[in-house]
Amino acid sequence: MTALKPQTDQTDRSRPPSLRAVMVPISGLLIAQFVAGLSATIVATSIPSILQNLDGPTAHSTWIVAATILGNTASIPIWGKLGDRFNPKGILQAGLVFFAVGSLVSGLAPTTTQLIVGRALQGIGLGGVLALIVIVIAALVEPRQRSRVNAWLTSMQTTATLSGPLLGGLIVQTPGLGWQWCFLLSAPAATVSIIVIAATLRIVRTPTEPLRADFAGAGLIAVGVTALLICVSVLPTLNDSVVLAAVTGGVGVIALVAAWFVELRADDPILPLRLLAARTPLLCITAAFFAGTTLFGGSVFITQYLQLGVGLMPATAGLLLTPMALGTVASAFVAGRFISRTGRVRPVMVAGALALFAGNAVLFLMDFSPTVLAVTGTVLIACGLGAVLQNLTLTAQTTVPFSIVGSMSASVGFFLTLGGAIGLVVLGAVLTYRLDALQASGSTLAEAYFEGMPLLFGLSALLVLPAIGAILALPPVQLRAYRAPDA
Repeated sequence: MTALKPQTDQTDRSRPPSLRAVMVPISGLLIAQFVAGLSATIVATSIPSILQNLDGPTAHSTWIVAATILGNTASIPIWGKLGDRFNPKGILQAGLVFFAVGSLVSGLAPTTTQLIVGRALQGIGLGGVLALIVIVIAALVEPRQRSRVNAWLTSMQTTATLSGPLLGGLIVQTPGLGWQWCFLLSAPAATVSIIVIAATLRIVRTPTEPLRADFAGAGLIAVGVTALLICVSVLPTLNDSVVLAAVTGGVGVIALVAAWFVELRADDPILPLRLLAARTPLLCITAAFFAGTTLFGGSVFITQYLQLGVGLMPATAGLLLTPMALGTVASAFVAGRFISRTGRVRPVMVAGALALFAGNAVLFLMDFSPTVLAVTGTVLIACGLGAVLQNLTLTAQTTVPFSIVGSMSASVGFFLTLGGAIGLVVLGAVLTYRLDALQASGSTLAEAYFEGMPLLFGLSALLVLPAIGAILALPPVQLRAYRAPDA
């Protein structure tokens, strides 16, 4: 198998250097994580302005967000496999380059179609960033201390994710700027991360076996996921899109069934299905998928509710989401401290999953006090995400040799982002159907948003229940104080 280790002169090479020794390269990873989180939601409060200034149908509004998630979902297993086979430093930098190019294409787009293409390129780059960061952290940091670094990464990403709507609103409202700068600002940030990583990160990859690329599996997964999401997105306008829904739905099902058989037979599969079928990985990916369905609702849908339903300005709506960032930072750091002291992961994830459910339940009731309950519900969701997401990956990593930790991490990330993409598209389709029905019965657009939006969070609360069940079923995991060498 291949060997991956930090460059160090320690006699015991199975034990990584201390956190203090790797803080500078970790800072480059934190910058990359911040850029990744910011790009997902900075567009949320600027979508109305984009649709007013670019040629394209209103239905493109969901895909301006979903394209990035889809690119991330389809590409992250490929990036994880490349990280297992080659030097992860170079692969991570390649992901950042993809992201920077996608940011420029998005910012210079003359139509919503080109914008969606740019956002998809951003998503492909983000797949590389998110997959490779966990591989690099696994190489640099011992397992128990890894939970602390994961807390930093979760805090950085979620803070960026949740501050995105506020920053996007300020950019749109600032004279002399415009929605384009929601994308153009990402390119220099990605460049800074590339420079820091190039100058400070030292990881050696010594390949001892040839790469057996699973291009068939990668292509089938990408086609299947994309086709099914397109099918779901056109269901609210089924009378006008029967052929498109039938074709994309059929292609999606056939492609994913074929991918299942290809991955089972592949020598070096993109998604190691046999490995994922073991109890702990299976429960981790199940929890990741269903927790992921609520990943973007707290920012994307709430900002629309506050702007279009309650009547707040974009920057004000974004500002009300700031407490989410504080909740995520606090929960991630508390979780990281607890895990680093005790080595126990499951209690933290159980508490986080319950917070996810409670947050969505509160948002389901937000008509009774829109502003107060919107803030309360989103803070609970943020606390839940901070405690659950990175720790699911950490738990799954304990089940495999270090030589394939990238594939395992990317697999959990794949199902997490797949859940996020499906949750966003499905809930967006439900919202479109609900808005059309309410407006057809005589409601104004504002009344339709105010009355129709809470239903989405009731559905989202139900989707969290399987995640709670999967986490409760996880066997207890006691993290080691340092990584043992592969057998």
